[in-house]
Amino acid sequence: MKLIGSGAEALIFLDGKRVIKKRIKKNYRIDELDLALRKNRTRTEAKILEKIPVDAPKLFKTDMTETLEMEFISGEKIRDVLDHNPLLAKEIGLKTSILHDAGIIHGDLTTSNMILKGEKIFFIDFGLSFFSEKIEDKAVDIHLFKQALESKHYKISDEAFKHFLNGYKLTKDYEQIIHRLKIVELRGRYKKK
Repeated sequence: MKLIGSGAEALIFLDGKRVIKKRIKKNYRIDELDLALRKNRTRTEAKILEKIPVDAPKLFKTDMTETLEMEFISGEKIRDVLDHNPLLAKEIGLKTSILHDAGIIHGDLTTSNMILKGEKIFFIDFGLSFFSEKIEDKAVDIHLFKQALESKHYKISDEAFKHFLNGYKLTKDYEQIIHRLKIVELRGRYKKK
């Protein structure tokens, strides 16, 4: 097994054509709370991967406590190719609308969590994902994506976000979500002052 990534929540290992995601214990947390959080996040992520309606890694197995074993998706991270092809954001918008219509909030919707394999965009890392039908949660998911574009892809962020919205338009609550997005953005601006 080879370590291929690490984040705030987990270590990611490659074992042949499988990815092993292992949530790591946080020593600053009370043991019982830490275990409960790792279990809850692992179970939620497993449930989401089992029901995912867009291209994503297949879940092979989980211990439902801290470890997930998934399909390895080879390809280029969208973060590395979007600047040369902003139109990819339309497909991201479409897939996000499908996720949201299925009641799934990604929670970390960034171009680092998407892989281009051939013509398909795969969403990865559902570690912060959860189930929700709330307009607010959907708007916040989009707001996070927009912030990621402005931060990592600032040269093409406006164009890419327009493409994203073109793809996202198919969602059932589009007008309500975009209205709420404007409110979320205003809240963020007031906090900065």
